[in-house]
Amino acid sequence: MRSTLILLSFAILFVAFIDGAVKPVHSDKDVVPHEEQMLDVDTIFRALGVPYCMRKCIDPFINSTTSLWNMKNVVNQARKVCSQHAQAITCLKKEQFCDHLKIFSKASSSVEYMCATKHVLFERMESCLNPIVDDVMSTCDKECYSRSNLTAFAQDSNIKFAATVGGNAFIVADHLGDLCTSLQCTLPCVTKRLNNKCALSGWLSLDMLMQPFDAVSVMVEQLSPPLKDLIIKKIDKRCHFAINPSQLNRIRNGDFNAFNK
Repeated sequence: MRSTLILLSFAILFVAFIDGAVKPVHSDKDVVPHEEQMLDVDTIFRALGVPYCMRKCIDPFINSTTSLWNMKNVVNQARKVCSQHAQAITCLKKEQFCDHLKIFSKASSSVEYMCATKHVLFERMESCLNPIVDDVMSTCDKECYSRSNLTAFAQDSNIKFAATVGGNAFIVADHLGDLCTSLQCTLPCVTKRLNNKCALSGWLSLDMLMQPFDAVSVMVEQLSPPLKDLIIKKIDKRCHFAINPSQLNRIRNGDFNAFNK
């Protein structure tokens, strides 16, 4: 049970990293992945077995992040995203037995970091970031295939199967490799390009994006050795950096070679 919850939180953070509007699924017919189509978060969440009590709290937040998926007007939409995130957290607190391990809070901790912990710094950089963030995100997406890979992930027949049987975090964990490859490309791309346009904004953004991985790595470190070994075996090798505190610390400090140790 504990290992399943760890895998669940690990997978959810990828959806939190590149969000899109929740789209109900009407057909399992495969279609060609395309960057501009809406991400099928519904299938991903059902594949993960995210319970209804959590969905009713977090779906409005996911829907508020459409600007991130479309990579348009991202900075100006930040306050709306912050507001919806706070409402989601409040809603989950009322559902006492729904998310007692605070999986959503950990998976979306980048948003909390931007909206609360570092909001003053982000506000000071807003005028510099506003004209350039959309282009930086779009450029890095074209280089790293983040949206394409996440769309393909949602359309994978194994993920769809997991969605139809009430969720299976182990199946999902087996298919995260391409997403981790995109992440290994996206983090340095965004960091370097933002730093070039707005001094220090790339480092601040990198620190923000690293928050959920830190939270998950702490959860993994607290597991018993057999469970920890099981998690490591189930997660694609390309994703191992995301649960290794030493590698995460090096990445945060700008050593992007640490993705591969």
